Amino acid sequence: MGSSATVEKNANIKEALRLGFLLAEKCELIKAIEVFEEALKKARKARNNYLAAEALSSLLWLFDEARDETRGKQVEKELDAIIKTCPHDCPPLVWYCKGAIARNRNDFKTAHRHYFRYLKLSRAEDKNSSGGRCSRGLSRDAHIARGWCMIAVTQLGLGRTRRAEWLCLEILRRYGPANHPSVNGTAHLTLAFIAESLRDWRRYGDCLQKASECFLTEHNWYYHLYVMKAQARLARLQQNYVIAYWHLDLLSKIAAGPSFAKLRREIATERNRLEQDAVDLLIDSRKGVVKTRDGGVISLRKQYILLGILEALTGAHSTIGNSGEKGLSKAELIEKVWGERYIPEAHDNKLYYNINRLRKLIEPDMREPQYLQNWKEGYRLAPGLKVQFLGDGSVLKQKGET
Repeated sequence: MGSSATVEKNANIKEALRLGFLLAEKCELIKAIEVFEEALKKARKARNNYLAAEALSSLLWLFDEARDETRGKQVEKELDAIIKTCPHDCPPLVWYCKGAIARNRNDFKTAHRHYFRYLKLSRAEDKNSSGGRCSRGLSRDAHIARGWCMIAVTQLGLGRTRRAEWLCLEILRRYGPANHPSVNGTAHLTLAFIAESLRDWRRYGDCLQKASECFLTEHNWYYHLYVMKAQARLARLQQNYVIAYWHLDLLSKIAAGPSFAKLRREIATERNRLEQDAVDLLIDSRKGVVKTRDGGVISLRKQYILLGILEALTGAHSTIGNSGEKGLSKAELIEKVWGERYIPEAHDNKLYYNINRLRKLIEPDMREPQYLQNWKEGYRLAPGLKVQFLGDGSVLKQKGET
């Protein structure tokens, strides 16, 4: 009777752990933490060190993602105690999660050692069982394939590009047809990073597309977020800045909570690189902000006329004429920004006033404009200026300023 009750309790704990893994893959990280904590309590009560170590490992990974050092140290202390006192009750997942944390800290040598221990323990699992005692229910081959994937990642981190590439291709050849969870996607994502190091943008994009398809098919939204970050990076490297901003804006919305602190930091780093690479003049009409290459950040808020002038001039700036970037005549500006037919007596003062307002805001020296210059019978953005306009093109339709 007691044995039957123990089996049932362990089955319930495993089911809770599986739910936690599923929630994490669906980016429900806060709920996943709650489920893992509940599973840990039950495992402690059942005195099942193996399942307790799985719960602790999962919490350690999630707290590292959330950059919650206090709770991370607490669970790591308890986990290390199990490893020390009950080494035979140490599941492979322990070393997988410890490897992930070391990799996140760019300690690839330590990560490499941890992943090899994960691989060794996974190989020792009963070949006739579905993942041995592991709660995740993955097959022995799935664990082994995941281990080799992460070893390929650490090889790339250690600068061993050829070895990493060979491993990824061998993983896809040997394990690809089985479609083990996260294996094919991780292999393709690693190959994408290898292509980046070789500046092979076409292959980089192809590998990212394959990784995206793999993770979306598995409904693994968590891993797909990192594919999107890589897609933003690729767009930046290809100078496709609008697409890069689109990916980062979408990522920022998805990873808005504190449980995504690590990813948010990486998004911020990529956004800073994008802003440095992208432009001399960044006009974000969505936020009403203009950023200049001098580091200036100017808030235009609801000053739609000024934003409209910049939108109209940006459109002309990107149109190549006989003598480089062109501008707009006063008549064209009045028509595009105010939607009126140009009458000098009625519009000249209005136009001069708003052009001067704009120059006061964005120019370091109004006497020698670097951004907004006179041009023939109108104005232009300076030739050679790298300009990026972010928005849906609706500024000129807005009202609120005359």
